[in-house]
Amino acid sequence: MTTNPGVPERVEPDVYTDDYYLTNCHGYEDFVMSGGRKVGPRFIKALSLAGELRGKRVLDVGCGRGELVIQSAMRGAEAWGIDYAQAAVDIAVGALSSVDVAIREHTHAEQMDVKALRFDDGFFDVVFMMDVVEHLYPQELAQAFAELRRTIRPGGLLVMHTSPNKVFEEKIYPNYSRRINQAALWMSRKLKYSDGLFNETMLPTDREFPHDTFEREMHINEQSAPRLQSEVERHGFAVRDVEFWEPPARSGYFSSRRLNIELGVLDFLRFLRPLSAHPPLNRFFCNHIWMTAVRL
Repeated sequence: MTTNPGVPERVEPDVYTDDYYLTNCHGYEDFVMSGGRKVGPRFIKALSLAGELRGKRVLDVGCGRGELVIQSAMRGAEAWGIDYAQAAVDIAVGALSSVDVAIREHTHAEQMDVKALRFDDGFFDVVFMMDVVEHLYPQELAQAFAELRRTIRPGGLLVMHTSPNKVFEEKIYPNYSRRINQAALWMSRKLKYSDGLFNETMLPTDREFPHDTFEREMHINEQSAPRLQSEVERHGFAVRDVEFWEPPARSGYFSSRRLNIELGVLDFLRFLRPLSAHPPLNRFFCNHIWMTAVRL
């Protein structure tokens, strides 16, 4: 409960709609095609960080459409997915019901708030927390970590992903990356050159980091790695690894070879890619943070 009158306690669950999960939320294209049987690089990365899942109890917090529940069960786990948005649970239940019975009998999905988990102490071996922390107000996040510490067994693993990286959003984008966009647009106007890349949709120039409509409403607590690590460790976890990451670049973003070459040059200039995939640049330029922690 908030102690400050007028300060929201949470993002209301009805903000998370079918439209969000099926047309916007990361991975929706793969889900629409496969119903969760095939997933993209972000989910594959999460599963690789979790390691061997066979015979383990796995929880996906904020399970959305249920892909990680399905994928964990496919790898031999007993897998639970929870979400406090009914729209997510309905989609996940539908997805789980469509998989082979041998997998389905090891899956569970229900509406539940991570701040009040209905599981026994030390119940889970592995917990995924994918793109959840940025949706929770600070007091909510503290409550969530307290509940996860209670329900993860000692030595159990917490796998987290969050984006955007607040350091990139607040420092690098406004002071560097958008300046490159401004220069590229100025040059294109000077040369009277235009195509599908040189416009303010593709090359945003506002000082504020570009967010879509859903993110503006839902992202109320974006994180830097040090801040998130401090919060995790404060609640009885030992952070095992922090990784600054960008998903593999899509080959052929445009159908035009020329446009793809132009995009590659611009991404080298404004994001220093691929150099920025490596230390020390990655902690400033990579927009995705992975963190794995062990419950003490």
